[in-house]
Amino acid sequence: MSEGQPVQSLKSGPGPSEPGDEQPSAPAQDQQRNPQNAADLRTRAQIPPGPALYIVATPIGNLEDVTLRALRILEQVDTILSEDTRKTGILLKHYGLSTRQKSYRVHNEDRDLETALSFLREGRNLAFCSDAGTPGISDPGSRLVRAMRDTMPDAPIFTIPGPSALVAALSISGWQAHPSVFGGFLSPKPGRRRKFLNARADSDDLIVLYESVHRIEGLLRDIRTIFPDRFIQVARELTKIYEEVVIFSPDFSDLQWEEALKALSRKGEFTVIIGPRRESF
Repeated sequence: MSEGQPVQSLKSGPGPSEPGDEQPSAPAQDQQRNPQNAADLRTRAQIPPGPALYIVATPIGNLEDVTLRALRILEQVDTILSEDTRKTGILLKHYGLSTRQKSYRVHNEDRDLETALSFLREGRNLAFCSDAGTPGISDPGSRLVRAMRDTMPDAPIFTIPGPSALVAALSISGWQAHPSVFGGFLSPKPGRRRKFLNARADSDDLIVLYESVHRIEGLLRDIRTIFPDRFIQVARELTKIYEEVVIFSPDFSDLQWEEALKALSRKGEFTVIIGPRRESF
């Protein structure tokens, strides 16, 4: 996880508290505006005894994008379930946190799910962190949430909101997001990918997709074929030092389109938005 150039300093304190948390007083709220007091603020309110699961959003690139509430939760839980312990470890080290991590990966999901549930039965407070951004969208966090609701319906699950590539890309598109469809990562099989896109060819919805570096060209070519009159925004490495946003216009000639595609860097992961039709822009 690389860190981009700072855009904003940390300036807001923890959000709405979990049940049992102590609300900060007015002077404490004033102190929260000073990033130098971040370490003190993280310990001001204590999470209640477990078991509980905290779904914690982490930066998608720039380490300054984490919230103070997220740091407090990550510091106070008993164990952090991490999709990638190395990436979460970078964040923890940057902010001086030493909470124990436990790997939770899609490749070992059955085993890791049972381990997580056993921790919860022991009364532990757990945090779940995906590789980056808000968990439970394109990662194994959603299955953990379902399993906990099924087996421990009285145990609380809290969302600790924060960065999301989906929302970040929409926020700089200039296009109204209603109505919109989020497709996540489409099937790696071209036929299934085209089936998803063709089913929405007559829709006016914005369509938001994630894609890997290995399949981005194929996806973009399919979008141009199926949605020839739509704008396309491609966002890469958002919030990082090499952030890149490219708009493919339906007015591009074949040569202009190919040049834009050729110039697009083939690194990182991409958030693609199929935008409005030409006449509605």
